[in-house]
Amino acid sequence: MSKMCKSLFAAVMVLLVLASAGCAEMPVAINPDWSGNLPPEEQDEESGSPGYLIPATPYPTATSNMPNPTLSRPAEVPPTPNPYVTLHSETIVFGSIVQREAYTFDLTVPPLIIEFDVKPKMITREKHTTSDYGRKKEVVVKQVYPSENSWFMVTVRDRESGKIIEENGFGGGFDVDTRKQTRLYVPGNYLIELAGSDAEVSILVRAGGV
Repeated sequence: MSKMCKSLFAAVMVLLVLASAGCAEMPVAINPDWSGNLPPEEQDEESGSPGYLIPATPYPTATSNMPNPTLSRPAEVPPTPNPYVTLHSETIVFGSIVQREAYTFDLTVPPLIIEFDVKPKMITREKHTTSDYGRKKEVVVKQVYPSENSWFMVTVRDRESGKIIEENGFGGGFDVDTRKQTRLYVPGNYLIELAGSDAEVSILVRAGGV
């Protein structure tokens, strides 16, 4: 082969090598740790994380300084002392004959309080009547009510003049409320009279001081 033919053959071979190099593609490097075996650029586009955020350490959370709750008992309130002095306390059983009792007291620290609770003598009577239901049979109805002779009265008088300062009671002209209270707010030397019949009466007399 002539020298000229060899040079031409060499030039053709160079062109063929260059042409084949231009059409070939370089293989893509695959990271075996990347999910889906996709290149990092393609993974970012699909996950929506373009990489603008830079990983950092979270800001430390503030520690609460609030104290732990503790249980406590409410303060005990002492009972309120009775502001009154008991002067007299008794239960009197009044029979069918009128009975009377009397006491004196020089009131210097009002009030004077007289309380009483009356248990009148009860009377039971039987009333014969006719039933209004079904066959009209005669029935006996029992009626229980206070005796007409049951009464009680407390009278407070001025000891020197005998003038009545206060009166209160049960039956005998008073109403039939069995529990009552009388109060006097004026200092004075008093005579306290208790009278009644056919009743059991619990009496309590108190004052602001002695």
